Order: sequence, then structure tokens, then C-alpha cells
Amino acid sequence: MGIRIITDSAADFDAAVAKRRQVDVVPMAVQFGNASFLAGKNLSNEVFYQLLREGKENPTTSQPTPAAFLRYFEEVKAAGDQAVVILLSGALSGTLQSAEIAKELCEYEPIYIVDSRTATAGMQILVNFACKLRRSGLPAAGIASEVERLKDRVRIFAVIDTLEYLRRGGRLSGFQAGLGAVTKLKPTIAVRDGAVGIAGKSFGMAAAVKHLMRLLEEHPIDDDFPSYFLYSDDKAKEELLLPKLKEQGRMPLRLHYCGVGSAIGTHIGPGALGMAYMERDS
Repeated sequence: MGIRIITDSAADFDAAVAKRRQVDVVPMAVQFGNASFLAGKNLSNEVFYQLLREGKENPTTSQPTPAAFLRYFEEVKAAGDQAVVILLSGALSGTLQSAEIAKELCEYEPIYIVDSRTATAGMQILVNFACKLRRSGLPAAGIASEVERLKDRVRIFAVIDTLEYLRRGGRLSGFQAGLGAVTKLKPTIAVRDGAVGIAGKSFGMAAAVKHLMRLLEEHPIDDDFPSYFLYSDDKAKEELLLPKLKEQGRMPLRLHYCGVGSAIGTHIGPGALGMAYMERDS
């Protein structure tokens, strides 16, 4: 009896990495006008941000359907395997509900669905942990239980470079976005308790990065787990943050990089940077 680990494309896994770790990724649909795509399948991050910049309106994103999950679950059932399914926060998407409907339709109990309460590389941290537990021989129920135990320690903090995409998505008025552009306002967002919230507002990128540094100090990184530098479209943004962490002797020991894809990138736009990591247990 094998154990399948399944996630969705909001985890922003590199396809080669997911294949190497034997992780199945259920794609989210992205619609730019009349053009439809599947994130991670026929829509790369590079093309996504190019289309995002060229368009005047935000694309729409749709969670995977129950039918999309059911195809995976039926494969698990037919093989007599078990599955641990780690998905985008239920507060951010209906993806979790689609998977729960699919499990009911499949009528197969050894499928354990976990609300990650996070997104992007925060999900990767939990999925990678699940893969490690699978290699140790832990059964699926135990893996799901351990992921549930740790998930509320995952932290994501990021600085948004432009308010334009929040305006397009209806989260800010045109006046607010215009005022933010004039004053060079750079909000810091956090993913906590499954939702995205504002963790601070700074004038200018330098001040925003300083605020991000303070948040990382207040919520220290647990180096027993991998950490991720997040960027929406420009990996070179690392030069704004990582040298400062290194100077202070706070550089994560197990640092990786994660390009933020369409699920979150639709709202934060290009130019964003941040960190996803496991907070040290107090």
C-alpha cells in the first residue's frame, strides 16, 4: 500500500521538484479575457506576469473542480493506496471544498484532506514535511496529523511593490491606489490564521524592508525546516533583503527560492518580495 501526496497549484511547486518528490499537483484555472490556462501546466510564471502587465484588468482564477480531484482520488482507490491532500487555505479559496466533495463521491476513507491555512511556499513547507514523514514509513493518518500539528507555525510576510493589482481586484479604490503611488506606500502583508492581512505600511521600499526585517526578528525562523525567499517576478529582489539578513547573522540555513504564481500573484502583482518559513517553537 502506497501513500500519495497531493496538493494544488497554489503551492507554486516547480514541476521538476514536484515530480522528483512524487507529489501530485492539481492545477487551478486562470482566465485572461477569452484565453484559459491551467496554472503550472500551460501557464508559466513568466507568461503569467507578462499577461498581467499587458492587461488592464486582473485575470480570474478558479479553484480545481471536484471532478479534477476525483480523478486523482479514484486512482488512489483503484490502487488500494492512501492519500494525504494538502491544499490552499480554505479562507482564500474553495479548493478545499472541491476536494471534500470529491472524497464523498469517491467513497474511500483513507484520503486525508488538510487545510494548510497558508499559500504558495508555505504550502511547500508542509508538503515537503509530509514527504519526509512518508519516507520514514509513517502511515497517511499519522502524516496528516503531524501536518495539522505544525501548520499554524508557518509564516509568510511579504512587501507589495504596487497597489495597482489590489485596485484591479476591487480591494482598493482608484483614489487609494493613486494616493499610494504618489506617496510610494508599500504595504507588508502576512498570511496568518489562513487569511491575508496587512501587517504594516511603509513609505518607500527601504522602509518596507526594514519593517519586514523586524517581523522576521519578532517571529524567528526555525532552521529545522526549509525557508523560502518569495518573489513575484524578479528574483533579483533578493538583494534588498538577503544581504541584510546575512549582515545580522540571521540568514536562514536552509534557504530556497519560490516564484509566486497566479493564485497570489493576481492580487499582489509584480515586484513583491518576502519570506515563507516555519516559526521557531516558543
